[in-house]
Amino acid sequence: MTAVKPKLNWRALIGFELCWFLLVFFQQLLFWPVLAYLVYGLWRLPSGKAQLAVLFTAILGIAVDTVLVFAGILSFAQLAWLPLWFLLLWGIFALALIEVMNRFLTNLWLAFALAAVGGPLSYIGGAALSDGIMSFPAGFWSYGVLAFVWGLLGVIFGYSRRWYA
Repeated sequence: MTAVKPKLNWRALIGFELCWFLLVFFQQLLFWPVLAYLVYGLWRLPSGKAQLAVLFTAILGIAVDTVLVFAGILSFAQLAWLPLWFLLLWGIFALALIEVMNRFLTNLWLAFALAAVGGPLSYIGGAALSDGIMSFPAGFWSYGVLAFVWGLLGVIFGYSRRWYA
């Protein structure tokens, strides 16, 4: 008898990628449809623990990025804090993490490596599509800090999986 592998949640994966693109490229213009998707995704989660995990993940990410903005690692044009669309982006990421990505973060070294590469690449892509709204004032140093911070976040996200999965 063979073990049944869990199916990949394509709705969540495609929904995340689409919402990420819409928020990065259009910022506030498509805030409401993406917020509606986030509410729908939260409603579809199997438990209250998973919903709380999304909330705590988003809060942690927003807190970390706020520190990175104040440290001069990230910058948003003409804003001293994170823009509204970026806050929603953290909600969408947290939802996708709980629904899809967490299954890839079970090995902590792999979680560190995947997050240390994928996190900064997402920021770099976002900066390229944001029409100059998002930038890296510390230059190359920003990328190194982002890689380290995201590596640690990957480990935290992988370790926290045991409380809601």
